[in-house]
Amino acid sequence: METENRVFLSTLNTDHINHYISLSADPELVANMDWKPFLNDEKDRFLQAAETLSVPYCKNGKAITFNITSAIDKKSIGYISIKGINEVESCAEIGIAIMDKEYRGQGYGTEALRKAVDYAYNELGLTLLGLTVFPANQKAIRAYEKVGFNKKELLKDSWLLPNGEYTDMWLMEFCRE
Repeated sequence: METENRVFLSTLNTDHINHYISLSADPELVANMDWKPFLNDEKDRFLQAAETLSVPYCKNGKAITFNITSAIDKKSIGYISIKGINEVESCAEIGIAIMDKEYRGQGYGTEALRKAVDYAYNELGLTLLGLTVFPANQKAIRAYEKVGFNKKELLKDSWLLPNGEYTDMWLMEFCRE
């Protein structure tokens, strides 16, 4: 059951990052985010992972990373990034992670994504948002589709895994004219 205003977005800070580092070894996150769990002194690596670009047309540009907070209990539950912001082409990439497993699968991420998409369009003036997702991550794909993202292209062998192999990623887009 999804209700509006269960989450709010705010600036991501060091306390949030420290909290998320402590959750980063969760097996579902490791599989779906394809990262090696973070150590306490790896705040920069964590932020770099949150802001890594994977959409082909988002090669550079600034990033804005928000903390996702549950409005019900004021708990920090994840982050969302608008990255590779290209004001000339009016596009950016978006990435999200619900780090606290107690809040996954309940619509919190979908609501946070809607809020970030609205911010990208209404505050930043962007018209195209892209994201990539592993084909096996069906829960995320369903959430992205609920918000209005559509599968655009299967990017073959586009993501380098920690074991040195490449894997496919779906490119999904949300376009507002």
